[in-house]
Amino acid sequence: MSLVPFAIRVTTVRALQAVLPPEITVIDSPQEPLEHLDNDDPQPVVAVYTGYTESKLEGRNLLGGMPFVALAIQVFLPERFTFTYKGENADQKISIDCRRQGAETALDVLSRIMMLNLNSGSEPWGVLWREFVCNTPKINTASYLLQREGVKITAREIVIECEPIHEPVPGTEPYGVWSQLIRAMLDDKGADGLHHLAGWVSSQIISKYGDKDMQDTAYLGLADYVYRDLQGEMEPHTNTMPNEPVRPLFDNLTFEPVFKDEMLVVDGELVAQPKPTAQKDPDPSKPGKP
Repeated sequence: MSLVPFAIRVTTVRALQAVLPPEITVIDSPQEPLEHLDNDDPQPVVAVYTGYTESKLEGRNLLGGMPFVALAIQVFLPERFTFTYKGENADQKISIDCRRQGAETALDVLSRIMMLNLNSGSEPWGVLWREFVCNTPKINTASYLLQREGVKITAREIVIECEPIHEPVPGTEPYGVWSQLIRAMLDDKGADGLHHLAGWVSSQIISKYGDKDMQDTAYLGLADYVYRDLQGEMEPHTNTMPNEPVRPLFDNLTFEPVFKDEMLVVDGELVAQPKPTAQKDPDPSKPGKP
């Protein structure tokens, strides 16, 4: 499993929690997101998922290649949505009865708040999100209606196609954005216990799987014999590595005599010269070159 989708999903959740009203529930990949609407004063629910991932690999390095993550943000609305914005002189409050009209407007309001922070907000988790996501070539948005126990619920899914940073090299100390993520997780005070996973992330980067040669071979996506060859120069005219007994390149091969233009060649050496052919004197009665 790659650590990159996890990092993008966690930073997304915390970045959205920082800018959305506190009564709005923002959660990481719940199995039953609609259950959060079951209360006396239901508020919008924002659920963040890794829609799918893809990596274009080279060789057989399962943790390498060019990564791609489809980040899915799903928004579910209650019957009524109330939000506040800063007016010219004072805060303005607007309430939308989503069952009668304006459900798409409510989704637009929430979507814009979220996208602005991920795109250019100064909130620390949003800044960290942009460290993990290098490029976003496409965003797909779809709105739909769900029916649950006879009640229709307006929902929207926003899928952000992300071209993120690469997987950290196993067996190294966390550095750069990975050390920033671990520190942010350790300092996090959220009730969902995100700080407990900081040690796990760190251990996955520091830990080595297999000996160094096997790990380097997998990380580079090389065959074992290719990696061994890269460790040192090959002994000239042999198929051995340094400090191994020298053996001929063709010790298991035998050669049969081969005739080439009446020349006898054995083991790559010329052992017979071609027979000379007698040259005839030119006939003076016939035209042509002498």
